[in-house]
Amino acid sequence: MSDITAAPSGVDTKIPSPARIYDYYLGGKDNFAADRAAAEKALSVVPEGREVARSNRQFLVRAVRHMASQGVAQFIDLGSGFPTPPSVHQVAAANLTVRPRVVYIDNDPMVTSHSQALLVS
Repeated sequence: MSDITAAPSGVDTKIPSPARIYDYYLGGKDNFAADRAAAEKALSVVPEGREVARSNRQFLVRAVRHMASQGVAQFIDLGSGFPTPPSVHQVAAANLTVRPRVVYIDNDPMVTSHSQALLVS
């Protein structure tokens, strides 16, 4: 069930979003009934979909860890989705002696709104 209280203006929560479906697969709370229904429908065709999402996330963490251990300090997270711990900046910071720079990019207005709220806090 979603902990999201309201969607940004112009976001129809009855239309599934790839970012929110991915969040659901990872066990997140930033999704709505339409996202969960679409995710479950997809799982009926590709039952390993949830594991694919988790493997994708694990790969991202390993890749960032490796690049940071090689001294890479700037990252672009294209299609970042909702913040999922550990985030790219957290993984990079744990493996660098300098402060990493990360640009998070997503075209989902819910993701943008959620991320901006996190930046304020």
